Order: sequence, then C-alpha cells, then structure tokens
Amino acid sequence: MDECYYRRLFALSSAMSPKPNIILNKINEYGTEEMKWPYKSPGIPDSLFSRSKAGLTREEIRAIIVSKARIKGGERILDVGTGSGSVSIEFARLGCDVTAVEKDNDNFETARRNIADFSLNDKIELISGEMEHVNLSGSFDIIFFGGTDNLEKSFENVFKHLKTGGRVIIAAVRLETVVEAMGVLKDRGINPEVLNICLNKGKDLGGKTALAPSYPVFLIYGAKR
Repeated sequence: MDECYYRRLFALSSAMSPKPNIILNKINEYGTEEMKWPYKSPGIPDSLFSRSKAGLTREEIRAIIVSKARIKGGERILDVGTGSGSVSIEFARLGCDVTAVEKDNDNFETARRNIADFSLNDKIELISGEMEHVNLSGSFDIIFFGGTDNLEKSFENVFKHLKTGGRVIIAAVRLETVVEAMGVLKDRGINPEVLNICLNKGKDLGGKTALAPSYPVFLIYGAKR
C-alpha cells in the first residue's frame, strides 16, 4: 500500500483518539507516522505511547525518574526491564545513549514500536533477553531497573558495569521489592534513598472533578562509591 494510504489511515486514527501537540514526521517501518514531542522537559504524555500488557510508567513518574538520574547529556544508560520503552525514550531525548533490555516478547515489540515512533533507533539499543544472562560491554553512568524480577541476579550482572559515582534507580510497587532493593544496594556499599510517590489525577465525575488514584510507586536510588 502506498504512503498516502497510511497517511489517511493515521489521520483517521488520530481524529478518533487525538494526541496533543505532536509533530508528524516520515512513515516508519510499521506504516505509521513517526512523531516527536516538541518539548525538552521530561514527562511525555502517556497518550503518545503504545502500551503493552504490562502497562506504562506514568508520565509524572518518568519525569521524577529522570530528575533523580541527574542528566547532563551524553550519559550511557542501562534500562533493565524496559517494558514499553517509555523511560528509555525520555533519556534518549535528553541526549543519552541507552541500552534497553526486555525479556517479554510482547513488551519487546511494543518498545520497538515506540522507539521507532519517536525516531530514536539510533539512540536506543533494544536487547531481548533476561538481564542476568545478557552480556554487556563497556560501562554505564546510570542503571535504571523498571523490571525487578530476579533483582539480585540481575544486579550482580550489571553492577560491575556501573561507573564509580554512577547512579542506580530502582522502581517498585511491591513492599517486598522495596526491602529487597534496599538490601541489594546496601550490600554493595550504596546508601539508598527511598521516595514514595502517590499520584492522584483529576477526572470528571458527574460534571465535577474527583481524584483518581494509581498504585503508589517507590524509587530506591543511590550512587556507587
């Protein structure tokens, strides 16, 4: 099918589910328009991402994650359990080079689509596999864990690749994972900080506004000494 067909198809889908303030670019490998969020600040709207069955890290949470990474630009980032790829995309748009690892096939394909939609194939290397078995090369400035399965084994594989002074950020929603993450960092000489984020967003309820809560998210983070 020709490019005009895909442009008409994309225009129709956009009219049905409007996406605010996007800049359309060329047709990507999936037959949809590549898009760019025109702002530098993190927190790309959730509506601009394709979602996998695992869901999506909320835009406000992503903005806080990036703030805790203390990005200057040009850092090398490892994103473990990238899911839909949204956190990797936030880092890449700030000039970082990202290696993103995902073991679930559905999540992997969703991440691949999102990376293509934001024209970031040259900034994000997407790897399929379990983190504890992935062979890494070089060193990283930031390691972010969005997926926490087999956290101890995964951390054992990646910690030696974290630069001295480099930062680790672990996102968790389960209390047991918070405790495990704190132990993993302390065992390696990192004094962890813990942040609990309770996100409530306004939604219409009978013509008035009510607050709709989401799962509290914990960030456990610190720097390698």
